[in-house]
Amino acid sequence: MARGHAPLFWLGCGLIVGFALVAALAPLLAPHDARLPTGRPLAAPTRDHLLGTNDLGQDVLSQVIYGARATLIVVVGVTAISTAISWAVGLSAGLVRWAAAPLMAVTDLLLALPVIPLFLLVLTLTGASRRHVILVLALVSWPAFARVVRSIVLGARSAPYVEASRALGAPETHVLRRHLLPATLDVLPTKLVLTARFAVFAETTLAFLGLGSGDPAGWGAMLGWAFSDPLLFARSVWPWLVLPPTLAIVALILAILWVSSGMADVRGGRRRGNEQGRFSRDALRTGSRRTSVPIGRMREVFEDREVMPR
Repeated sequence: MARGHAPLFWLGCGLIVGFALVAALAPLLAPHDARLPTGRPLAAPTRDHLLGTNDLGQDVLSQVIYGARATLIVVVGVTAISTAISWAVGLSAGLVRWAAAPLMAVTDLLLALPVIPLFLLVLTLTGASRRHVILVLALVSWPAFARVVRSIVLGARSAPYVEASRALGAPETHVLRRHLLPATLDVLPTKLVLTARFAVFAETTLAFLGLGSGDPAGWGAMLGWAFSDPLLFARSVWPWLVLPPTLAIVALILAILWVSSGMADVRGGRRRGNEQGRFSRDALRTGSRRTSVPIGRMREVFEDREVMPR
């Protein structure tokens, strides 16, 4: 990892852990119920309401705290579903030749669809709920990574160390488990953080438009409710209605971005050279005598020992 990115990486990790703790401990940390009016409407910050109240008398700080839970639930759900689908589709398209064409056709179709109109259409027809938001965001976020996984699998299948493993008699299950799956796992952390960043931005945008999970304590819903007031900026308390959810969204997106940049540096400076070098030497030394390896010694190859045929 580059030295310039290391502090930002750890700062991003700390912010993400902090948001996760706030979301998990929201009932304990929130001073008031985020859905009930607990003070005078549009009140300035006081000791009882540190960030003031909105036009319904709801505590803004409590809404920001519960908003972390609403956003992170969507982020975790979208990231898990999207990653699982893209990984499964990419592996299937790279390993099963007859499945590559239809799977990639569906992938290209989803990549070509306009995202925002698709969101509006599906959520308008099905109704805005947390489950629908998670499913729609997962649906549009898996195709790009599926193509990446497929390209990695296709490249790894023809790599020298994989060819050497097959020449030594390794079954396809061994090749898949020892070579192809680890090759795709190298990019999995990057996929996770990029999908999480997309989910944060998309969930808050949909909530701002009134198509979110329906939780009034969500950050996007807070901004949407505040900007629905035509006299918002004529009121002296507008910074307490706009800035807290905005800063929370920006902080979470920046944290994910910093973690993503740091992980990209780690991937760029680290290569899987041990396994590739071992099997490359096997392929170079065996040459045309691929079938001359004694069958009794293949078990040692599968146990990750460097064995060269005599």
